[in-house]
Amino acid sequence: PKQDDILKAIYQIHMTHLTFLQLRLQQRRTREQLVEQGIMPPLKTPASFHERIRSLERARTGSFLKHKLCSRPERSELVRMHILQETQAEASLQATQMKLKRARLTDDLNEKIAQRPGPMELVEKNILPVDSGVEEDVDGRSSSMP
Repeated sequence: PKQDDILKAIYQIHMTHLTFLQLRLQQRRTREQLVEQGIMPPLKTPASFHERIRSLERARTGSFLKHKLCSRPERSELVRMHILQETQAEASLQATQMKLKRARLTDDLNEKIAQRPGPMELVEKNILPVDSGVEEDVDGRSSSMP
């Protein structure tokens, strides 16, 4: 009985892998798509020609990246543009320092939100306009409710 269970489990695993492979084969890109993306060489051109084109593209990309790295702004410029923060803390502590700063800002904002005036206070101070019908109901002059 135990050997049958083991064989059933192995069969299930095999069928799962087989199903997965069949799905992957169905989703595989066609040769034309691979040629368009530059992954495979076109059928009518020699492979050496395709490899030469790929090596030239890699060289062009490499020189572009080297140029970008050479023209990268200095740290002081990034601080001035507010991309980096000016801090004296070590790099390992900077993330913790940012979390602490963010938590303080969140607490301050929540406190200010809790202390802001409500709508009735804004109406009393004539900051928030009120419809004349609502104003009469608030003053108690006329009420549509019994």
